Amino acid sequence: MISQLQTAARSGIRLSLRGLRKWPYGGAMLFIAAMLYKLNWLDGQLNVGGMNPWKWTVNLGAMVLATFWTVWLGRRTRAVVLACLDIVFSAVMLADLVYFRYFKDFISVPVLLQAGQVGELEDSIWNLIHPGDWILFADLPAAVAIAVFVCWRLRPSRLERLGQSRPRKSLKAVLLRLALGVALLVGGIYMIAVPVNIQKNGWARGLFVGNWWNVPIYNVTGLFGFHGYDAYRYAKEHWFGSGPSQADIQEAEEWFDKRAALQKQAETEPMFGAYKGKNVLIVQAEAFQTFVIGQSVNGKEITPNLNKLIGQSLYFPNFYHQTGQGRTSDADFLTNCSLHPMPTGSVFIRFADHTYNCLPSILNGQGYDTTVHHAYEGSFWNRNNMYRNMQYADFYTIKDYTNDEPLGWSLGDKSFFRQTIDQLKQRDKSPFYAFAITISGHHPYNLPSTATHFDAGPFEGTTFGDYLKASHYVDEAVGELVQRLKDEGLWDNTILMFYGDHDNSLYDAEPYEKLFGRKLSDQEKDALQRKVPFFIHFPNDAHAGVIEKPVGQIDTTPTVLQLLGIPASGYKLMGVSMLSEAEAPVVFRNGGFATKQVYFVPSGDGILEHGTCYLAETGEPTEMSACQAGAEAARLELKVSDLVVEHDLIPTLLDSANGASGDTSGGNAGGEKASEENPSAAKEGGSNAAPPAAP
Repeated sequence: MISQLQTAARSGIRLSLRGLRKWPYGGAMLFIAAMLYKLNWLDGQLNVGGMNPWKWTVNLGAMVLATFWTVWLGRRTRAVVLACLDIVFSAVMLADLVYFRYFKDFISVPVLLQAGQVGELEDSIWNLIHPGDWILFADLPAAVAIAVFVCWRLRPSRLERLGQSRPRKSLKAVLLRLALGVALLVGGIYMIAVPVNIQKNGWARGLFVGNWWNVPIYNVTGLFGFHGYDAYRYAKEHWFGSGPSQADIQEAEEWFDKRAALQKQAETEPMFGAYKGKNVLIVQAEAFQTFVIGQSVNGKEITPNLNKLIGQSLYFPNFYHQTGQGRTSDADFLTNCSLHPMPTGSVFIRFADHTYNCLPSILNGQGYDTTVHHAYEGSFWNRNNMYRNMQYADFYTIKDYTNDEPLGWSLGDKSFFRQTIDQLKQRDKSPFYAFAITISGHHPYNLPSTATHFDAGPFEGTTFGDYLKASHYVDEAVGELVQRLKDEGLWDNTILMFYGDHDNSLYDAEPYEKLFGRKLSDQEKDALQRKVPFFIHFPNDAHAGVIEKPVGQIDTTPTVLQLLGIPASGYKLMGVSMLSEAEAPVVFRNGGFATKQVYFVPSGDGILEHGTCYLAETGEPTEMSACQAGAEAARLELKVSDLVVEHDLIPTLLDSANGASGDTSGGNAGGEKASEENPSAAKEGGSNAAPPAAP
């Protein structure tokens, strides 16, 4: 009896497999099942909300749409196509996973336009691939083997040898396959459209209007649905967009008018113009975060030089980075142009030819010599074009440095600082504005032990330990920079600002808690990844102290302008001087924000009410009503910034402001206009400069 049952079972399996092989969509069923398993596994790795029935349905619909057309192919072609789709889709999932681990976001079309930079990130990419990620490719050997087997079994020479011929399809069979494909197409669309529309008209209302954070879009559309929507969004923006409405422009004008009124307060305060004519040197430190300041490992300070320098400077312990996918370039844009980065891609790459009121162009009109220094290729992040538009007098790239300290990605920071000061001395121009971008502290932080001179103790052999070592090296470089400024007679006539550009992409809380010797609250974990150090050292160690108010990178340009006596209200800037009594929330690219009173963390689904509101003083959760108005204001600020950047609205806003004040001269390029008398103004970057400073 048992033997008969076993025989029947084997026969049933053979019949089922034979039926699956002969049915036109059998292979696609296996493909879809494998993809759904991988997408579910991937969602668990992302940990941004979890799978729900809606996401399961849209993922299934996406896979049906990806494969419905294979029903019209021959069996050999279909087997090969499905194997190729398996390889491509698995690779896309791995790419998104690795990208998300570093950026906490998904790959978008603008990011793909930056693909030329991937080679530079090779070490970081390999560091972000985990052993368990092999699961995404576990089915590929079987898919390839099946494709090879089907092609071999159905090759014409073999069929002829067996006395068989390829069956000719009847009209009825062709029509059935056509109907099946159309039915699957309609079904796939239905499985995506219904869940998306239900959510779009419910909790996700407004999700597809404006530039939302990509994570809530993913939670509605699924991974491949997100990529489909992102492609549509890019096409609409660049090829089919109609531009902003008059209502949008009016909303932006009103927002900047209110911000200008807030910025004007700085013009009446004692620090306004207190350092007029002084040199300004800003150091943007790669991935340098606040948590290392004042910390020790095995009794040795991680940042002894910075600890000492901060004690002689005006320090902002609640300074936050506000970057998005553009990372280092976003920090640069925030700091020098006082606008938010875009939610996808880098402004430097997407909109380098648009008009901005950036610090170099403003200071050019005040008699400053403006330079930017970075010991790397000038094409990286499209800096050559962006800096030309920002109107720097000179951009020093790796070609202008002697690589006498090869370290990490390029030249070590110690040599970089030394040669940068040499370049400033050779220019012998005063006053100067210099922006120096370091690179040694870049992920994955694997600097040689001969350069770091730091024992990471219990963190030795980990990426976190490597980060501590790299931070110690950067601290040593800053110590040498200070000494060089003193030796060259620049220290007593230069304002030095130092800040970190973005987080270190190390999101596991365990090593931080081990370093601090205590558990971290959810609010602390979020803030820790956003806080980067910022201090201002004034000549003669003046104004040393601590200002606790929350501030961000977007506030840097208005701060410099206040010190130099240049009204920020005359420009289209979003920040507010850190030195002013005026205050504004620090808005993050994902819609979160920080004030003295509250700290808001948005939820992955994008619903304001689902976010978490914390009391800033205690870090304890409180009622969402305490953050509701601030969250809505943050959304408006990001919307206005996106409109300005994407649609190149600064000329429009400046013309409107000039018209309202009766100034019909027009403002660009420090007041110059391209004309027959001055045809070179536009060529030299005239589109980017600001109007003359208000009296």
